[in-house]
Amino acid sequence: MARKSKNPKMTVTSRFFAETGGAAARQFPNPFPNPPPLRSPIGRLHSRGPSAKLDWTTSDLVDAVSASLKDAIFFPDTGVLTRDLDVAVWNALCARHILIAPGVWKELLPWLKTPFCNKGVRDSVVAAVKNQVRVADQGAGPSNIEVLLLNEDFINHGYEYYLKLLTLRKMMGPVATAVLTKKLGRAPTQEEFHAEVQRQFGERGFLLARKGLDGANSPNRTTDEHLVVAAFLTAIMTGSEVFIVTRDPDVLEQYVKLRSVIKEHYRAMLAAERYALNPGSMVFQQVPVRDEYVRVRFSGDSVLQFETTDAQFNPLPPKFHFVNIYCILLGGEPTSMKVTIANFGAETEMARALRVKASTKGLNTDKFNGHNCIILTEHLTPDKQRVIVLIGKERRAQFGDFIVGVDDVNNVLTDNELTIKAHYDGVV
Repeated sequence: MARKSKNPKMTVTSRFFAETGGAAARQFPNPFPNPPPLRSPIGRLHSRGPSAKLDWTTSDLVDAVSASLKDAIFFPDTGVLTRDLDVAVWNALCARHILIAPGVWKELLPWLKTPFCNKGVRDSVVAAVKNQVRVADQGAGPSNIEVLLLNEDFINHGYEYYLKLLTLRKMMGPVATAVLTKKLGRAPTQEEFHAEVQRQFGERGFLLARKGLDGANSPNRTTDEHLVVAAFLTAIMTGSEVFIVTRDPDVLEQYVKLRSVIKEHYRAMLAAERYALNPGSMVFQQVPVRDEYVRVRFSGDSVLQFETTDAQFNPLPPKFHFVNIYCILLGGEPTSMKVTIANFGAETEMARALRVKASTKGLNTDKFNGHNCIILTEHLTPDKQRVIVLIGKERRAQFGDFIVGVDDVNNVLTDNELTIKAHYDGVV
């Protein structure tokens, strides 16, 4: 399984991480000396992938699904269900729990009415949803296929915030077009739009901005974001490992971006709590707002700043509950697929950071009377990167009814992820 071609092809997202590499490389103790079958160790808040495009058969995909934990939850996107899908893959998925995100369900309605492909899958979905209604009405037995219902618990864990944050990437398409039209006195050409957006947001950002422009009037324009946010929050809130299965590279891209921003929100919350509980544990200094990276993010004359390295910075709690969040991107034909895989080692304790994000309308902490705590990182040497923790009055930006901190805007719109290449003791 997971066979690479001699000259592997990559998605735009995969290529970015392959070409930029890790900002640092570090050796870690093996966190899981005896991982489950077809698994390899991954550390706390560590990421793996997205991989190059791997050559898989139907049997390989079935094996991967079967290797998931017994309580795993699969989130398929629309294309997985409505395009050719081998019955063996569907049977493997049905041995686990399948949740259909609300946006995906809406997109599925034409196929459910007229199943132009995979009629057996469609019939299974319809029967399961009818059973879900009976469960709600009569207390019937649960089904392993359900439409996810976004209850208040999701809202209290920042669902709306993260949905709008990711959607900013698509909003940049119409925004850039409006800015260029005003500047040029006419609508921009495709080449002008491409040059301007890629200059500001990189190749990854350009693809999402273009999709946002093309789908500006579509009722399904935020389906990708609903799918990714629902999957992440489900994993963190329930502790069940989650697999997003998609045929859309944009879903993979939004997955990669979300895992990065949620990780930093969690670490910032923990750093703020540690300092609030024991100021002597982190030696912050009052520094003037002079440097450009501070001035664009914070108002006022000064901020609190703590500087260290990634090897020394560890605000994570000693006890935690690990949960995997995967994204599997399918390409090619059912019998000869090109598969891209990514993984994130999350933990259920991140739920507290999500609740803080929701209750404060976007801050990473509720400990400093409306001041925010953010983390900046930069590359120093091949085995070290600098970590800067800042606390101050963060500047805010407004997009329609969405008010968001400047640091979150910068992190979600730019290709600024710095990763650490992790090597685990005793693992090749």
